[in-house]
Amino acid sequence: MSFNNYILREILPADVDMLQQLSIDTFCETYAIYNTDENMKLHVDGHFNRQQLLEEITDESCYFFVAELDDIPAGYIKLRTSEQPVELEGYKHIELERIYAQKQYQGTGLGKLLIEKCISFAIENGYEVLWLGVWKQNEKAYYFYKKYGFTIFGEQVFTLGADAQVDWLMKKLLNDPL
Repeated sequence: MSFNNYILREILPADVDMLQQLSIDTFCETYAIYNTDENMKLHVDGHFNRQQLLEEITDESCYFFVAELDDIPAGYIKLRTSEQPVELEGYKHIELERIYAQKQYQGTGLGKLLIEKCISFAIENGYEVLWLGVWKQNEKAYYFYKKYGFTIFGEQVFTLGADAQVDWLMKKLLNDPL
């Protein structure tokens, strides 16, 4: 599999069922082993139900892109401008809320394609900072973001089901080179 074979496109309302399945599959593949079944179900039911995802796709503060290989969804990104961390006041910023890839496509250049899309989208739209939250226990993701120039600027609580977990807040100043 090659980086060049992926097709990256915007997710539209007609894609909601695909997005729902991709969200559930990728989230569960990554986090089910670290969390209880009850907390996973609460999170999936609350965040990846069809109505919630449709509202997000049509929300003007959200931007979704899917990467497909041979018409099969391999991963996606969700960017949003609705969250306002106090540490970023005075900057025009956008959050990378989700970057999800199916396990079988990891290591194929998909992550590189998705993160570079986030960076280029943010720059093209005049944002000064791209930021995200990453679970402190997800070292693989932390080092991936660090490789692309993200640095820690704080912490936040992310509630998965009924479990409060702590994320690093990381930012990339967009005038920095890759």
